[in-house]
Amino acid sequence: MIELIHKILLWIHIPFGMLSLILFWIPVSLPKGSPMHRKIGWYYFTSMWIVLITSGLMSICNVLEGNYMAALFLGYLTLITAYPLWYANEILQQNREWSATYFIIRRTFLFLLFFCGIGMILLGAIKFNFAGMGTMMVFFGLLVMPSGRELLYSKTKAMDKETKIKMHIQGTIISGIAAYTAFFAFGGSRILMEVLHLHAQWMMVPWILPSLLGYSYSWYMKRKYRVAIQKN
Repeated sequence: MIELIHKILLWIHIPFGMLSLILFWIPVSLPKGSPMHRKIGWYYFTSMWIVLITSGLMSICNVLEGNYMAALFLGYLTLITAYPLWYANEILQQNREWSATYFIIRRTFLFLLFFCGIGMILLGAIKFNFAGMGTMMVFFGLLVMPSGRELLYSKTKAMDKETKIKMHIQGTIISGIAAYTAFFAFGGSRILMEVLHLHAQWMMVPWILPSLLGYSYSWYMKRKYRVAIQKN
C-alpha cells in the first residue's frame, strides 16, 4: 500500500516539478508587478508548493519503507526549498512592521535550516567520509549556514535588511536554484551519467552551477531594481 502511494505521489511530483522548472524563468524575467508577472508567478508558486507537499509525503513514505537516508535527504531538500518559497510570497503581505506570526515562522525556519544543515554536514563527513552521498550532504549543509547569522537578527535589524522587493526577488530565485539543484541531485543525475556519460566526480558541477548562476542573477536583479528596493 505504501509503495503504491509512493508511486502516485511520484507521478504527481515529476510533471509539476518539470512545470516549475519551466515556469520559473517567466516571472523572474518579466517586469515586476506587471499582470503577466503576477499571473505566471502565481502558477509557479502553486506548482512549487505541490512539488514540496508531494516530496514531503514521499519522504514519509521512505521512512515507512525503511529508506531512511533517502527520507532524510529528500526531507531536507524540501525544507531548504520551502523557506525561500514561503518568504518570497509572504513578505509581500507584510507592512513595514512585520507581524509577530511572520517573524516567529521565519525564526522557526531559520532554526530548522541551521541545525539540520549542521546535522547534514556531520553526517556526510563522519558517516560517509565525504564520499558519494556524503559529498551532497556536506554541500547542501553548507548552503544553509548563513541562516545561523540571520537567526541572530532582531526583528528591527531583519526588517531593516530584508525589504519587500529585495526578499521577493531573492526568495523566488533561491527557490528556483533549489528546484534545479534537487533535480540534478536526483533524476537529473541519472540523465547526465547515462546519456552524457559523465563520471560521478563531475556530478558536483551540476549541483554547484545552479547556485552560481542563481546568485549571480539575483545580484543582477537587485541592482536592476535597486531604486525600488531602497524606496521599499
